[in-house]
Amino acid sequence: MKASFFLILLAVLVTDPARIGKINRVKEEAKKAYLAGDYATAAAKYKYLTDSLAVTEEEVLLNLANAYFELNDTTAAISQYQTLTQSFNNKIRSVAQQQLGVARNKQSKFEEALNHFKEAIKADPTNNDARYNYELLKRKLDEQKKQEQQQKDQNKDQQQNDKQKQ
Repeated sequence: MKASFFLILLAVLVTDPARIGKINRVKEEAKKAYLAGDYATAAAKYKYLTDSLAVTEEEVLLNLANAYFELNDTTAAISQYQTLTQSFNNKIRSVAQQQLGVARNKQSKFEEALNHFKEAIKADPTNNDARYNYELLKRKLDEQKKQEQQQKDQNKDQQQNDKQKQ
């Protein structure tokens, strides 16, 4: 009984209610900025949470990555998402993999993007956005390979025709 009371007292003393209030206020401000499309302010607020207030919640880290992504700061976004691919939370890991896929697709790194979408689906089979992106990109790559093969075949036929004319 005394041990339980001591642990509760210790938790209250260690936890600073003012700090918690500040964290919650900044989270709310960051969320409002993001939803309003003010990604620069949102990123700054989320960065303040992680750097100055030592918030390590994965949701905050994911929101920071998303804000960077919306700002087209691909390097910072990828770095944040990469860290979150190690999450024990399947949904967060899935979203991070999905967003890495989107980023790599934008960079025309299609095979890498496809792999990220596949990992997103493995982490969370209910992630329909990742599944849609995977199927769309897979179809695109298959079509591209088919066209390349047709082009090679046409070139080969043309070369044979040219040799026969000579």
